[in-house]
Amino acid sequence: MSVDTGVGNLSKATELQLEQTFFDRAKLYRDGQNNAWSMAGASAGTAVERRAYKNAMEKRKIASPEDPVALTRIDYEDGDKLYIGKVAIFDEEKNLLVVNWQAPAAAVANQASVHDPLGLRRKRVFHAPANKISSFEDIVYKVLAEAVSELDDHSYAGDALLQSLTRKRGSEMTDIVKTIQAAQDRLVRADKDQLLIIQGGPGTGKTAVALHRVSWLLFNYQDELPPEDVLVVGPNPTFTRYIRRVLPDLGDDDVVQQALQNLLSNEVQLTGTDSRAVAAVKGSARMSQVLERALKQRIRVPSEDIRIQRRNTVLTVSVPASSIAEVLKTLQFDSFASGRRRFRQRLVELCAPQLGNIRQVSPEQFLDLRALDAEVEKIWPQITPQQFLRELLGSRERMKRAAEGHLAPDEMELLYRQQAEKVSDEPWTTADLALLDEAQAAMREAPRTYGHIVVDEAQDLSKMQLRAIRRRSKNGSMTVVGDIAQSTGPYSRDSWDDIAAILGEGTPAQVTSQIAELEHGYRVPKQVFDVALPILQSAAPSVTPPRILRDVEYAPRFAAVPAGELAEEVARTVFMHSGRGRFVGVVAPVQLWSGLREAFRTDDLQWSESTEGELSTAINLVTPEDAKGLEFDAVIVVDPASILDMPHGERMLYIALTRTTTHLDVIYPSGSLPKLLGGSEDETFEAMNDERAPDIDVPVVSTTSSGPHAEAAAAESPRTAPADPALVAGAAATLPEASGEQAQVRNEMASLDGMQQAMAVHWAKFFSAQLTDNVPAKLVPAVLEELARMKLDDRA
Repeated sequence: MSVDTGVGNLSKATELQLEQTFFDRAKLYRDGQNNAWSMAGASAGTAVERRAYKNAMEKRKIASPEDPVALTRIDYEDGDKLYIGKVAIFDEEKNLLVVNWQAPAAAVANQASVHDPLGLRRKRVFHAPANKISSFEDIVYKVLAEAVSELDDHSYAGDALLQSLTRKRGSEMTDIVKTIQAAQDRLVRADKDQLLIIQGGPGTGKTAVALHRVSWLLFNYQDELPPEDVLVVGPNPTFTRYIRRVLPDLGDDDVVQQALQNLLSNEVQLTGTDSRAVAAVKGSARMSQVLERALKQRIRVPSEDIRIQRRNTVLTVSVPASSIAEVLKTLQFDSFASGRRRFRQRLVELCAPQLGNIRQVSPEQFLDLRALDAEVEKIWPQITPQQFLRELLGSRERMKRAAEGHLAPDEMELLYRQQAEKVSDEPWTTADLALLDEAQAAMREAPRTYGHIVVDEAQDLSKMQLRAIRRRSKNGSMTVVGDIAQSTGPYSRDSWDDIAAILGEGTPAQVTSQIAELEHGYRVPKQVFDVALPILQSAAPSVTPPRILRDVEYAPRFAAVPAGELAEEVARTVFMHSGRGRFVGVVAPVQLWSGLREAFRTDDLQWSESTEGELSTAINLVTPEDAKGLEFDAVIVVDPASILDMPHGERMLYIALTRTTTHLDVIYPSGSLPKLLGGSEDETFEAMNDERAPDIDVPVVSTTSSGPHAEAAAAESPRTAPADPALVAGAAATLPEASGEQAQVRNEMASLDGMQQAMAVHWAKFFSAQLTDNVPAKLVPAVLEELARMKLDDRA
């Protein structure tokens, strides 16, 4: 095989050898750079200098010794070429050998396309674990442009990414710096000062785009955006731990990463739970108005004059109630904490005329401070956010006065919760955290703010949670990613409009906003997405399905088992996948976990559970809710009918099915397969007889039956390609001219319903593949003719 080098065709082996020589040379210089920094730190004279070097080393992006020196090479039409890697590498004369992928010069590598190659002739993507090149793929834009017909250029530019996703994946997200698409890259390098919302279906790379965007921003805005000024917010601790190692791999380990509940923890322990109805009310934006009014109602205008004792005497100073009322009126727009401080100051000023006019001495010096503070406390009490919310939720009268006009009476009643004896014993819930945060900001001080915030899985956030995140942004610069089709829970939505409105509130004029969509899916195999597509279309008809570009060798497997054997079959399937070193996710409703745990223990399986906030590197038991944003080599969806029975069940099932990068097993009690997955009214009868038709595109495997389907599942048979259409068409032409009976046979497809037609198409593809694999091409026409004759003879 020869390679287009631009200077004559060389064999690929020769090209690989030349590239390896460069990689070896560049690695020597990279190692030298790292050693030089280490030696400089060790030889620094003073402790201050050593600390400075240590800090510099920690912030400097240093590649691992196992990292290849370059991920990509680009060749320009004018003959120049550029290697792109994780870190910049220079030779002894300070000549640039490899440019950092974050540098502006590297942007062209991912932004070039068939229609606009940006002056590039070729892009070469390396696969070089431990800096040893095992292969490379070339994209020659001129050749590619000639080949493009139906697919757009984004599809072709992802060949290297598809290969990397096909390779074995670990428990952390694969480092995909080398494979970011042109469409993704434009979002990575979008202007910093904007609210960027990215809609993306499963496997479109939205999380990778967001995290690479962080790294790119830090590199290109070093003077104004240090790593500690960037916040990455995940939906739960499991997800946050899952992505935590991605940013350090890109060299940005000082970025603040927190799960939302930790960000809003407010030093309380979550021991309570809310019903969906209660959580929905607590998450409503109306609660901000309720809290604001409730805080103001804690301020009491005195009905009569107050008296404050003078210092070291029994004499008092009288302050008219009308004067206090006027002061309170002027402070009505202050925050609770600021207003309280200013009220105390104004109260002292009201006392001043009765204390004597002594220059350079504060009137406060002549008042008994305990008496002063006691009167302030009566009028403007100083309470904690926890105490305030506890007393509001625990008093129907307080709630009615605060919520009237904002909440309906039944909503007020939903919020009532009897107070615990102590604030520390209050059964705080997740939905309470955003309310406490709102109260904290109003009563005390604003939270720490950040120059850029990334929010992942944002489609599920309540409006109060969104307000809490917006409070932490300095100027509205954010990257927000998610999938509306996966929006579930009490705050599910069908568009990004309200999220954009809340996060964009109060932003400076120069901060723009846009909603972008990632159209191509790279992680979820096409075979799997074909199963999930009917569910997506039913659950979120307004969402455009991503265009899936990736095939795998194995089709999804459906297994119908007696209800009493469900857990055992799941355990057997887990053992099969984990025994092959795969990262396994078992997605099941929590009510099934007890039986699954028992089956796992019986088979001596070790596993982790998503409800504990941890993922193992092998086997993981995950709820559909916790599965969002996660991915596994193999996913086992247990009892899809039970998932459909959950709130937002269709979206939950869509999430569960689309967590895999390669293998999907759907295991369910016989007779319970939902129609959206190909189940039918006749399914129970068929399952009882252990003879199943395919549910959708693949045969249903009953583990209690014998025969080729059960054996195929056990052997994990690869998906077989259908026969050459031209060959089949030619063979069909050799069949005898149709008689009336034969015409009836050929028209039977039209009499079937849609699902039966799908089954017929499956079996046709299955037997076509068998013909291709097992029958010599010359015999195919005769075999087809004989099959048709045999069928007619049987009917006779």
